[in-house]
Amino acid sequence: MAPDGAGSVLSRTLAMPYEVGANRRGAVSGAGWIYALPRLTYRSVLCVGAPAFATLVTLVRSADQVVMVVGSGRARRALEARIRSEGWPRVRVVATLPEAGTPGSFDLVITFLRRGGLVVLVDPRSPAPGAGDARLTLALTPAAGEVRSAVPSEDRDLRESIDRMGLAGTIASRPRLAAIERRLRRATKFAWPSPSRTATIIGTSDLAEGGLPAYISHAAAAAGRDLQGWGWAVAARGDYDSQKVLVLLRPAGARAPTGIVKVTRSAEHAARLENEHAALVRLDALHVAEGRVPVPWFAGRHAGRVLLGEALLNGVPFTSVATWREDCPYLDDALGWLTAYGASTRREVPSTAVSEALLRLLDRYGAIHRSSHEEIDALRERFERLADIEGPLPVVDQHGDPGIWNLLVDPAGRTLFLDWEAAEPDGLPLWDLLYLFRSYAVSVSRRAGIRDRLDGAARHLLDDSPLADRLVSAVGAYRSAVGLPGEAVEPLLYGCWVHRSIKESTRLPVERLPDGQFVRLIRRMLARPAAPTLLRLIEGGS
Repeated sequence: MAPDGAGSVLSRTLAMPYEVGANRRGAVSGAGWIYALPRLTYRSVLCVGAPAFATLVTLVRSADQVVMVVGSGRARRALEARIRSEGWPRVRVVATLPEAGTPGSFDLVITFLRRGGLVVLVDPRSPAPGAGDARLTLALTPAAGEVRSAVPSEDRDLRESIDRMGLAGTIASRPRLAAIERRLRRATKFAWPSPSRTATIIGTSDLAEGGLPAYISHAAAAAGRDLQGWGWAVAARGDYDSQKVLVLLRPAGARAPTGIVKVTRSAEHAARLENEHAALVRLDALHVAEGRVPVPWFAGRHAGRVLLGEALLNGVPFTSVATWREDCPYLDDALGWLTAYGASTRREVPSTAVSEALLRLLDRYGAIHRSSHEEIDALRERFERLADIEGPLPVVDQHGDPGIWNLLVDPAGRTLFLDWEAAEPDGLPLWDLLYLFRSYAVSVSRRAGIRDRLDGAARHLLDDSPLADRLVSAVGAYRSAVGLPGEAVEPLLYGCWVHRSIKESTRLPVERLPDGQFVRLIRRMLARPAAPTLLRLIEGGS
């Protein structure tokens, strides 16, 4: 179970590049329908009509050349300006179809229709579809805007599954309006009539039978898994380009999906999904993980993207059943499982190795946030203190992102942990537990009317409250199970939020770095060293 290098600490974290603003909200690629095609790479793409910019991003990633036929001079000029600003030398815009070149030279032809529909020709024999071509009609959602789901239109069961799982997307982009739209759809008991928005895919012979996209079936077959006859549906929701496209898998004869394939939107995020696969393989050998995490089915690469097939866990979102009290049974179960997971994967390393890893993180933190000398000195003093601890310290396998949004609750009331792409094979104790607790505390505070996430977290991480008492007892139980000395708690507390602030910086523009939730939490902790719950955690109080 140990990673390469018996004394390694945070090896994956320290090897990761963290670029400010590289993963900002809204900077997501589009064209969710493309993941329903037989492959994701093309020599030359012809667009008849102007695609949305997010769609164009995906097409540029998927093709050597993209040509757009756009009749409107104003629209052409806007596209040309955007192409220049992005530095895309192999993308051009023309006014008429003859200017685009010989139609037979394109292996993907897309016609954008009014009301968001489209016709897609894959490896066309001619620029127009013929009577003998295979066809597949996809139902697209939402009714307007970027495509968030694409399902063979005759498969009502999977269309209903997409909606039930909250993967259909919404026309509204603002979170509150989107939530209202979803509630209205459920309140009207939407019964899936004929879709109002479709894509017609024309080309290869397997399309007529609605077969699984070839790039997925080939990856599964290479791992010895036969998916012939399985139903499928594409879901491409998300606000960040790092979020994966999902392909639901349903066995022949079944009504509900039992598997899922995650697909990276670009090669830049391939390592994250490969890391999840490695983590799930490790977890598959652990008794403590049985029934709690997805079972990996297969993994592969296609067109620079990574695919990961895994079992679909049976559960409801944690947020739909949590009581939002300090005695919530699902919170207790999640904290207990993270404790057992840490205890079952603990290994010992020199205390100096832990200190050095945190000091390296601190260097990045200081460079990103341009922190004052006083702030850096205060953090450095705490991290250096670890090296003075006699004897080794434990490292553990970490989930890396166990926020409540990544948890399900199964019919037996057990919490299940999803999305292991941030897993760390030589992580630090307490970090998973602290992050889970903070996400729960913020939600509890919001329900009490506290909208600021920092204030909401501080209410239970720093100040006295019944939920803070639950944190103190959980940390005490974790320390006992993992064998963590009390003097390591304070450096690990600060180190956890230093790490989180570095990760958060990738989602923020430079000018908003001081507004980050985690850097503000660190500064409030430094400003309030005598905060009651903080003192109890550090001093091992109960």
